[in-house]
Amino acid sequence: MESGRERLLTAARSLLAEHPDREPSTRELYEAAGVAAPTLYHHFGDKDGLLEAVTEQAFAAYLERKRAVPRTGDLLVDFAAGWDMHVAFGVENPVLYGLMHHHAAGRTASRAAQIAEQQLRLGLERLAEAGLLRIDVDEAVAITMAMAIGCVTQLTRRGEDASGSLARSMRMALMAELTGHSQPADAGQAVRLVLARLGSASQLFTSAEKALLRQWLHALSAHFASRPHEREEGELE
Repeated sequence: MESGRERLLTAARSLLAEHPDREPSTRELYEAAGVAAPTLYHHFGDKDGLLEAVTEQAFAAYLERKRAVPRTGDLLVDFAAGWDMHVAFGVENPVLYGLMHHHAAGRTASRAAQIAEQQLRLGLERLAEAGLLRIDVDEAVAITMAMAIGCVTQLTRRGEDASGSLARSMRMALMAELTGHSQPADAGQAVRLVLARLGSASQLFTSAEKALLRQWLHALSAHFASRPHEREEGELE
């Protein structure tokens, strides 16, 4: 049998799934959980504490999915794919994403936001170590976080998804600012980008289909890596 704490977490997840664009009220939360208001205050302090706990759980699950996506070996492609997954998480969970990145004056950022920034910094440090980052890491972190939050906010306001032209344009602008490269420069990078983004479209395929598609993409990636100067079919003389 679920404890009062678990019932509140379950209720909050359900309400946010049913209404991802609206923050539930305190009353809605404890009534959906079938507990009294003091139970919520005892375990979480207030509604914000409960929603922060749910945000941390949702973001932890997202990180597990992200870690399961194999790296392509191309740092630029992997960074771009990470941006795409981050923006998709925000668009799919707008209230949670807003809670994750909003904190009042005098309060520290949520744990989920801190982890997101730590992961971002690691990715940017890898780019810097490879000589691909053309600005300071601290500045790159600030720019990337600002653009990610702005992108999610604008997409949510306009009712657009994370795979549309606006999201792509913002990603290209960010990559150009950080590295001077706005998009994959060749077929091999394009293949690696698709490979990196399979994790965000995993629901479209069965396990067998994903394994076969991944095998094909790896074969294509290896082909283009071994023949980097080969003219692509249809390219002008």
